[in-house]
Amino acid sequence: MNRPAPKWLRKLAWWGVGIWASAITILSSMTPPQIAEFAPFQIWDKAAHFSAFFVGGINLALALCWSTGWSWKRVIAVTAIALCVFGAVDEIHQLYTPNRFGADVFDWSADTLGALTGALLTVFVYARYFHPSLPAPARA
Repeated sequence: MNRPAPKWLRKLAWWGVGIWASAITILSSMTPPQIAEFAPFQIWDKAAHFSAFFVGGINLALALCWSTGWSWKRVIAVTAIALCVFGAVDEIHQLYTPNRFGADVFDWSADTLGALTGALLTVFVYARYFHPSLPAPARA
């Protein structure tokens, strides 16, 4: 993707990934009444999973774009695979949370699609607007 970003920006991006992963883990540890109390409004469960992992896909793709010289294909693949695995572990984690049902393949699918969409959008915007000399995914 070209040369890495400044050190402070790379650190900030990885902090964002860590904070995001921590937030997902904390939310997965809450019981349904705690989540209902915490959430300001109701949202369809699959949309919540998609949105959360969409943000994670953006965070991880930016961290990888700014920290590596990888091609956009590799950034997308690593982001999608890493967050797919994280989503699966999160679903298993929910099996051990009181009053929660985990191992839901549809939640995991929404997680994976959200992560992939976030990574694709990030890499497209990054290549298109920040490195116009590089071929963007849609132009390659």
